[in-house]
Amino acid sequence: MVERFNNEIIRLLGEDQSKLLILAVSGGMDSVVMAKLCASAKREFIIAHCNFQLRGEESDLDEEFVLQLGKHLGVSVKTKKFRTKEFATKRGISIQMAARQMRYEWFLNLTHENKAFIAMAHHGNDVAETLLFNLTKGTGIAGLHGIPDKDDNIIRPMLWATRAEIEDYAVKNNITWREDESNKSEKYMRGIIRHKVIPQLERVNPAFVHAAQRDAARFKQVENFMNFSIDQLGLKTVKNEHVYIDKVVLSKLPGRSAVLYYLLQEYRFNFDQIEAIILAFKSIGAIFNSDEWTLNIDRKHLILSAKKENNTEWLIASDDVMINFANHHLLISNVEANGYKIVEDANIGAFDLESLKFPLVVRNWRQGDYFTPLGMQGKKKVSDFLIDNKVPVNLKKDVKVLVSGEVIMWIIGQRISENFKVTESSRRIFEVKIEFNN
Repeated sequence: MVERFNNEIIRLLGEDQSKLLILAVSGGMDSVVMAKLCASAKREFIIAHCNFQLRGEESDLDEEFVLQLGKHLGVSVKTKKFRTKEFATKRGISIQMAARQMRYEWFLNLTHENKAFIAMAHHGNDVAETLLFNLTKGTGIAGLHGIPDKDDNIIRPMLWATRAEIEDYAVKNNITWREDESNKSEKYMRGIIRHKVIPQLERVNPAFVHAAQRDAARFKQVENFMNFSIDQLGLKTVKNEHVYIDKVVLSKLPGRSAVLYYLLQEYRFNFDQIEAIILAFKSIGAIFNSDEWTLNIDRKHLILSAKKENNTEWLIASDDVMINFANHHLLISNVEANGYKIVEDANIGAFDLESLKFPLVVRNWRQGDYFTPLGMQGKKKVSDFLIDNKVPVNLKKDVKVLVSGEVIMWIIGQRISENFKVTESSRRIFEVKIEFNN
């Protein structure tokens, strides 16, 4: 077992063999065996222990046990007490989630401070439990690969071993450990899976845990290939802070729900929403929301926009040469009309200088706004203009207008107003050009 353990360490560390190992040791059987194996493999390491103060005196006895283990092995021990219940209440999360967050945050700090790797004692049964837990809740393929053996500066060198194999090694080598009675509880789903479900599955296949480990590894390989293949399709592009997904290509793909789930997972859309989005592909203008993003079904794309309020206004004086706003900046010129040629470009606005009232204002368009589009007589609502010009629903909130006095002179990047256009009698021209920030 020592040789297999050491080979795993070598594989996981790769070119970082000389880096310090920090073993996460709770005092339970798995982590104590990991510490013993590390010592037997003559690896340089120290120990880190979390005291979550959830079991009263028992938690303090666990900490004392780990301190004594460090003395026995001749290695230093870092300990940290956490106010777990207080943290959970303040964040509105479960005790388990609070402990996990605080533990990993501390471990991350330790790896940076010591230029080290954290080793955790997860084993094969943990992989099987995680797979079943995720399958029970409902999961995509990402939930079926169990627990990664390496995650940045965290390694798990015991995933190949089952709980039974670890216990057998501990008993044969007279290793003592602290027993956490909560591990025997069936209060939580993981406890039910551990004590009820897996034993029944082992009646069907005594090697179930090893089989689950192999399946998890296969699922991971399939997931890697699938993700690589989707990325090669180039379905997702980013432009002006908006994310565009090619709806036309996506609609022709087999398994498009799984593909879209992969593309949208970082934006926190769930699988039920994915199915609804697929069914609504022909519903142009349909909107779907996650906590932080809005998805609009447009004609050729699914367009994602971050939810954000932006009521900022920018003032433009007659002598300004550049104004920065959002992800754009405006280049401003004040030039003679003689010899000036108007360029047909939606990103350039040219106006009769003498018709303007300074300072000009750049702001978001508002419901009730209206203007007189170039080439037209009478007024038109900005909202109707945007509809006629097929501006996608969730891009409308980013549309800005340039205002002189109380009158809109330009829907920026769309159309200038007839009231401020350059004419033959114009003597000076106020030119505004949009450039996008990199």
